[in-house]
Amino acid sequence: MTELAKEQQGKAFLILILAGIITFFLPMIPYGNYILWPFVILTTYIHEMGHGLMAMLMGGSFLKLEIFSNASGLAWHSGVGEGIPRALVSAGGLVGPSIAGGLFILCGRSVKGSSRGFLVLSLFLLIGVLIWVRSPFGMISIGAMGVLFLIISRKGTAGLHQFLIQFLGVQMLADTLTRTFGYLFKGSVEVAGQTRHSDTGSIAEQLGGPYWFWGALVFVFCLSIFIVSMKIAYRTKK
Repeated sequence: MTELAKEQQGKAFLILILAGIITFFLPMIPYGNYILWPFVILTTYIHEMGHGLMAMLMGGSFLKLEIFSNASGLAWHSGVGEGIPRALVSAGGLVGPSIAGGLFILCGRSVKGSSRGFLVLSLFLLIGVLIWVRSPFGMISIGAMGVLFLIISRKGTAGLHQFLIQFLGVQMLADTLTRTFGYLFKGSVEVAGQTRHSDTGSIAEQLGGPYWFWGALVFVFCLSIFIVSMKIAYRTKK
C-alpha cells in the first residue's frame, strides 16, 4: 500500500469513528432522536425491501410496500412456497439493513466509492417509491429522502458524501444493536393495528424451533457482516 493510499484509508477510518461517536451521543442530547428519526425510517424501508426482493428471488411477486409513521412497515408479496423459501423471505428483512450497512462502510473507504454509493442509494429509494411504496407516509418520507440524497450526490462535496455514507453504515449497525435487537426476540408484533407473527416468529413457524433461537442466529449473522466489512475496508496491506 502506497503512502497516499494509507493516508486516504486513515482519513476514511477517522470519518467512520466520527460517525460512530455522533450516532452514539445523538440520542442523549435534546432533540437528538428527532435528528435520527429519518434514518430509522430509512432502516425500515431497507428492512421491508429486503423482504420484497427476497420474495422475488424465491420466485414470488413483490406486490407493494407500506411504511407507517411509527417506523413499522409491511412488505406484501405472493407466490412464495412454504418452508425454506418463506423463511428466507422473513430473514431477508432482518439481514437487509446489516448488508446495506456493510456495503455503506465499504463504499466509505474511498471518496469516489462514497459518491457512487450515495448516488446508487438515492436511486434505490426513488425507484422503490415509483414501483412498490404505496402508503402515503412512506411515499412522502422515502421520496423526500431520495430527492435529497440525489441532490447531495450531485451537488455535495466528496467529504460530505464520505461522512454521510459511513454515518448510514454505523446507523444500520446501531439499529441492529438497539431497536431491532428487541424485535429479534419477539414472537409476535402489532403492525397497522393487527397482531402478526414477527419475522423470527415466521421463521420458527416455517422451520421449527423457538423464535429466540432464530433471533440469536440472525443477530450473530448481522454482527458478522459488520465485522467482516470493517476488516475488508480497513485492513492494512503491505
